[in-house]
Amino acid sequence: MLSQQDLAEEARLQALHALGLLDTPREDRFDRFTRLATAAFDVPIALVSLVDRERQWFKSQAGLDYCETPRSLAFCSHAIALNDMLVVPDTLLDERFAAHPHVTGAPRIRFYAGQPLHSVDGQPLGTLCIIDRRPRTFGDADRRMLRDLAQLVQDELNRDVLVANRTRELQDKNATLELTMRLRETAEQALRQKQELLDAVLETVDVGVVACDADGHLMLFNRAARAFHGLDADSALPQAAWPAHYDLYGEDGLTPLAADDVPLVRALRGERVKDAGMTIHVAGEAPRRLLASGRALHGTTGEPLGAVVAMKDVTELDASRARLAESGEWLRTIADNVPALIAYVDTDMRYRFANERYREWFGVKTSDMIGRTVLDAMGEGFYASRREALERCLAGHASHLEIEEQRRGRTRVISSTYLPHIRDGIVQGIYVLSTDATSAREYERQLHALAHSDHLTGLPNRRSYEERFAQAIARARRGATPLALAYLDIDHFKQINDSLGHAVGDAVLREFARRLGATVRATDTVARLAGDEFVIVLEQVGSPLECERIAAKLLDAIRAPFALDGHLLSVTSSIGIAWSARPEQAAMAHAADDGLYRSKHAGRDTASVLVAGA
Repeated sequence: MLSQQDLAEEARLQALHALGLLDTPREDRFDRFTRLATAAFDVPIALVSLVDRERQWFKSQAGLDYCETPRSLAFCSHAIALNDMLVVPDTLLDERFAAHPHVTGAPRIRFYAGQPLHSVDGQPLGTLCIIDRRPRTFGDADRRMLRDLAQLVQDELNRDVLVANRTRELQDKNATLELTMRLRETAEQALRQKQELLDAVLETVDVGVVACDADGHLMLFNRAARAFHGLDADSALPQAAWPAHYDLYGEDGLTPLAADDVPLVRALRGERVKDAGMTIHVAGEAPRRLLASGRALHGTTGEPLGAVVAMKDVTELDASRARLAESGEWLRTIADNVPALIAYVDTDMRYRFANERYREWFGVKTSDMIGRTVLDAMGEGFYASRREALERCLAGHASHLEIEEQRRGRTRVISSTYLPHIRDGIVQGIYVLSTDATSAREYERQLHALAHSDHLTGLPNRRSYEERFAQAIARARRGATPLALAYLDIDHFKQINDSLGHAVGDAVLREFARRLGATVRATDTVARLAGDEFVIVLEQVGSPLECERIAAKLLDAIRAPFALDGHLLSVTSSIGIAWSARPEQAAMAHAADDGLYRSKHAGRDTASVLVAGA
């Protein structure tokens, strides 16, 4: 069983190897720091060291002509064990180093200062150290400068990890922004549907509704109000002219109504009007007696918006009841025949109205729903998926959601809007309007597929390939796994088109695509870029040798004769494969294209494997 110290060392080594820097060629991005350190501290030697299990390896060295030492001789091993800056002013006066072979012999170290370098998760990987052949003091300013330089080296060591982390952060922010936009679109759609439903209700009810803005300009007469007055709203008409223009009289039907007594004027002044009686005399019609109720309207912050009045015709109560019954029958007929679910649910979650579409879509009779709760009438599965929206609506907030339902042997995407029925600030129930969005969602899916697929072969197109290639590179970097990219062309494809026609050429492309997909793994991405240009993204391919084996399989798969429309064709392909242990998009694409060129130059029907960036 490993000790805590052993476990810590294994974690440190794992973080070191994950960087992929050991035994890599010299890079100026690190050498500039050792050059800067030798100049800044006036020392002959500066090193960027990485401490491996049994050795100390120098990613950059200034003043030494060798690149590693045994770990047992490494001053830097003491620094990472300390996990803090190690300063030895005079090695001959320090019992740890007085007899050290690098002190008594070359390079004759008399002074050492090393600042540990860490991984992004805090593991000490090595040091930035400076060495002098004479003793010296090392003050606070020197220590601060060495720490600052080491921080810059540390950022360079972790560059790829930091970039990947930042990329993930940006992707997360983009995802959050997209979600916010979708939620906003959903809310806007719900508001539009609410307004449409409100307009439909206003134009359907037999109650006259009139409204004015905060300045007293008439803005709304609904259908019933227009019928009462025989006129529409005139926004240019002053309040003083309303009684004469609209033939308004008192309850006795004889006394002209004063402008200040008009119910809408009273409501605009802030009065809560309740069943105020008045009479309308329209030329050529019998007098109509009305009861008007209304109030002022205010915005969410209390600002005045105007006033609204609803007028009930009580001239002939029986006739009114008959008209209401007829209107209700119209509403029922319309509701039962529109291609949507329409229902009203009260505050106890009981159905008070449901149209016949519920029986068509769910097999539930309307008569079996009325008076029963949503849970009892429709079942636990139906209620559970809608409970939150219903409860939110009872709290006074409109809701919208889409649910995929499977009933009566059919799958539907049901888009539902829940609108609170509010009277005098109190929720009375819920209006439910649901439409079948199945075709719309399927159309959206088809559009997405068309945008990302090649219409001829069904393979991912160039746009989809570029997205998947970028994702594959990100996965390879996160997992420190190699990646390969193959470019493929059909040899002499133009001759096939010219001699046999485009129909046969298209058939060759489809069969070529099928064989590529059947030859590689399901996790690999086969795409068509254009014409006879194809590409394959091969993940977790261990070596260039494995790439050659894959290329051989692809060439053999293509060489088998193509039997197409009575033609037996011999088809071959030229392939260029790029392989990289640390893939970069541009380098791999360039290498794959170079390999394809070499294969064509070599006579076609062959493959060339190149190491990207080599």
